[in-house]
Amino acid sequence: MLSPITLKFLEAVKINNNTERMHRNRDLYLQERKRFTELVEHLIIDMQKIDPNLNGIIAKDCIYRFNKDLRFSPDKSHPYKLHFGAFLCSGGRKSSLPWYYIHVQPGDNSMLWGGSRCPSREEVNRIRLHIWKNRDERKEITENQTFKKYYKEVEWKDNVDAERRLKSKVWKELLEKAGERLARKVVNNSEMIEILRYVARTVSHWLSDEEILSEKWYNEVVNGFKKMKNFNDFLLRWF
Repeated sequence: MLSPITLKFLEAVKINNNTERMHRNRDLYLQERKRFTELVEHLIIDMQKIDPNLNGIIAKDCIYRFNKDLRFSPDKSHPYKLHFGAFLCSGGRKSSLPWYYIHVQPGDNSMLWGGSRCPSREEVNRIRLHIWKNRDERKEITENQTFKKYYKEVEWKDNVDAERRLKSKVWKELLEKAGERLARKVVNNSEMIEILRYVARTVSHWLSDEEILSEKWYNEVVNGFKKMKNFNDFLLRWF
């Protein structure tokens, strides 16, 4: 469904990233955006058969805009992104629910990505507690040989001191709801302190240019997302 022209277009944007050039090549941009949109539309149809949580979403709610938001950026140069990307998620790209992300970027920078991205502070704490309480189940998913061979876990570290956070009001209230015994166990558990150092739980699989232009690529994307479903289902339970 993708074409070498897609990658050449994105490569050209990287070399000459400015509004004047984009206006001159608007027809080419619209052609390649349409190509990517059609890919996402097919993915949504096939993924809805695998994950009912995706029912009701449409491509335009999942695909990111190609131009960057530079309103608050001191550097207004390079106004366009160097990739096409889409989050397949209940609620669309702005949702914090677990998602399936497809990223197309030349230079062997394409990827499949999924999990929990940019949750709120309260949601982050609930994710961490959920992972800790159900760590054996999570390990069973992530240590599955098929899953482990395909996906690498991505850890986003939080620089805030974990032990100090354990004593915060937010955590105190959350742990009180979970039970006093659990609260004591958590505070004294070094493994929990380590888990607290991470902001989000995601997994990724990188794809080469050769792979995304192959005839088998689309089926690999669907199968790759299928492997991710149990991981996303696990995270979804805490919402």
